[in-house]
Amino acid sequence: MDAAYSDSCHPPFKKFNILSLYSQYIFPLSIFVVESTDAFKLNSAIHSINTRQCFDLQSPITNLTKAQK
Repeated sequence: MDAAYSDSCHPPFKKFNILSLYSQYIFPLSIFVVESTDAFKLNSAIHSINTRQCFDLQSPITNLTKAQK
């Protein structure tokens, strides 16, 4: 492939179906959340007030500093 040093990497990434670094980080995180939905609670399960965020997920609270970081 003939690409100059200053060329954008976006077109070759699209051509070869390569995810960007940010996408490579976000994709496995989203797969983890989808596969382990039982580990998270909905906002509507915590309080009964009907808000726009009632379907947002709440992460579990941990006391371990390693897990919090």
